[in-house]
Amino acid sequence: MIKLYSFGPSLNVPDPSPFVLKVNFLLTVSKQPFEVLSGTQYLQKAPKGKLPYIEDGDKTVSDSFFIENYLKDTYQFDVNSHLSPEQNAISHLACASLEERLYWCIVHFRWVYQSNWEIIKPTFFGSMPFPLNKIIPKVARKGMIKSMHGHGIGRHSEAEILQIAEAQLQAMSDLLGDKEYFFNNKLSLLDITSYAMLAQILLSNMPSPLVDLTKEYSNLVAFCERIHSAYYS
Repeated sequence: MIKLYSFGPSLNVPDPSPFVLKVNFLLTVSKQPFEVLSGTQYLQKAPKGKLPYIEDGDKTVSDSFFIENYLKDTYQFDVNSHLSPEQNAISHLACASLEERLYWCIVHFRWVYQSNWEIIKPTFFGSMPFPLNKIIPKVARKGMIKSMHGHGIGRHSEAEILQIAEAQLQAMSDLLGDKEYFFNNKLSLLDITSYAMLAQILLSNMPSPLVDLTKEYSNLVAFCERIHSAYYS
């Protein structure tokens, strides 16, 4: 049985990492038996120092991109098998855009936006003993802000970050239109990645300008609710 190492349900979403949620969703629709092991302690033995990763017998695969490819190569599961080459290319590029742009907008409104940081602190670090529960959150936040600056998103103002998010959301909304799924009325990797990102915004218990902005796209809200009801209710 495949073992998926995750953070576990938190912030009112199945997993606070969109990448873990993406892999969980992939494994769910692949019909491969899997179990979920949750906890930040698994970061210590994670091959690349991050979650998710999976163990399948003597194989360990880290990063959602490589896990997706592993499922294709090992179990002949390709959620995009029904796509044309052009649609598959669009899916690949759109997923990369969401993971490299919208994801970092989500990170900003969790780790920098002050009212949400006050939620993140007890949620992620509240179980730590004193004085670690005072020290580790500051170190973690400082490290995340440094990563955001290195990525580039951390060099922008909040208004500019919202402009970046709006461009992503508008593109998603335009591509989805009034369809149930993005392509061929059938689930694809773009649906899985989109849900994994939108769930972090729309289903979490952390209000923010990003949440308000996303709620303006009624088809994306309905899409997220529909997927969540079908697979995670």
